[in-house]
Amino acid sequence: MMREAVPAKAVTPQKPVVREPPVKFRSGKHTAIVKEVFDIAPKFPETYLIRFTFENEPVFDFEPGQFISLFAEKEGKRISRPYSIASWPENKAYLELCIKVVEGGFMSNYLHHVAPGTKLQSIAPLGRFVMAEPIPYDTVFVCTGTGVAPFIAMLGHIWEQGLDEGHEFHLVFGVRYVHDLIYRDLLEKWAREHSNFHFYPTISRPETPEWKGRVGYVQKILENELTDHGDKQVFICGLHDMVEDVRNLCVRLGFAHMRFEKWD
Repeated sequence: MMREAVPAKAVTPQKPVVREPPVKFRSGKHTAIVKEVFDIAPKFPETYLIRFTFENEPVFDFEPGQFISLFAEKEGKRISRPYSIASWPENKAYLELCIKVVEGGFMSNYLHHVAPGTKLQSIAPLGRFVMAEPIPYDTVFVCTGTGVAPFIAMLGHIWEQGLDEGHEFHLVFGVRYVHDLIYRDLLEKWAREHSNFHFYPTISRPETPEWKGRVGYVQKILENELTDHGDKQVFICGLHDMVEDVRNLCVRLGFAHMRFEKWD
């Protein structure tokens, strides 16, 4: 008597386990030298870029997503503030930070007007908001305001090292006003050059009828324009409340892996 073959049970592919990468570079003390400071939108000087070189050394090695802690004197006291690095590690000409002026905030106002050649003590690289390599999933970056800085570093590194093969990358970037879209030209250039990079700028308070793009918050894009959340990893960066809201949404949408960094 012949038996029919028993069909093999379908095997569900296992999602890769993303483990926190080991620390590649030890932090150290550096003397940062101001190279240049310039406003991104001169008519709206709320956000600026500041670039540094370093005394007696090239730009130190770091992982994209890490930050630097800068020190300055305030009323006889030494204070420090952390800033995400926006330039990617392959760029040894300078290290770039993107800073929003905070009303009443000492360091953001001080650095906005600091003279080229000024020396500042610093400690870097710091932080573990970094990507595993090789990249295990299609990746979604979600940010508001200057929270885009670590993702500029990550994307620049990805293109420089050719780490994008076989994956799609999405940057969901929310701001209040059109002039707040920092790095817009660079991001649009990358979208033209890389068919697997998709840029989703959205404005919550468009101040000009010339804006014909998306209006609203980043959450709407995550829900309505991105699909297959379970096959993607998501990185979130920005102010505390936004990150919490987006993190909870991403849990509900079922992203395969999630990392986030919250700023006060």
